Amino acid sequence: MARISRREVLENFRTRSLLEATRKIIATQGFDAVTMERVAEEAGITKGAIYLYFPNKDQLILSAIEEIASEMLQEIEKRVDLKGSPWERLCQVVRAQMEIMERHKDLLRTLLLDRRLLRDSPRGRQSARLLKYRSRHEARLKEILKEGVRQKIFYPVDTSRAAFYVNEMTISTAQKRMLGLSRFSLDQDIQGLIHFISRLLREQKTVTDPR
Repeated sequence: MARISRREVLENFRTRSLLEATRKIIATQGFDAVTMERVAEEAGITKGAIYLYFPNKDQLILSAIEEIASEMLQEIEKRVDLKGSPWERLCQVVRAQMEIMERHKDLLRTLLLDRRLLRDSPRGRQSARLLKYRSRHEARLKEILKEGVRQKIFYPVDTSRAAFYVNEMTISTAQKRMLGLSRFSLDQDIQGLIHFISRLLREQKTVTDPR
């Protein structure tokens, strides 16, 4: 394994500090509050040093959001027991996604209310960089659903569409909480969502949330 030089360690540290500072500003004050000066101050480096890592503010913001999307997906995947049944894994994915979105709700609320990162059309380069994480997540859901259909745990369904619907329902449930429109606890919202998904995919008698 190649050794990482001190320079690379420093560059990685500074890059992560800049991205973390950017996310913090977005979460607390919104996109318009992000400037190279404020990010530099928050990260504890000079403004000029930022340009060694990011050419402009737009790239800095996009990279910050892209990193958190990648981190969230990795965490969801780590919390899924690959030895579990398709239903157990589907519940684990939904629960993990809800809990992680809850933890990052301040940042995600800003993204929900201000959709500027996706305004360059679905086929634009900026949108493509962000939507690939959604596609990766739905591909994982699709594989779980396909296995469940093969094992006759789930009703026969179009697994591509079903993966999209499950993801959309999870995102929408999380968004309702972000906007302060839910009167239930996080666990109650997760249980309600899992119960609803089960009624769509399984026999009603099997409605459970394995943990």
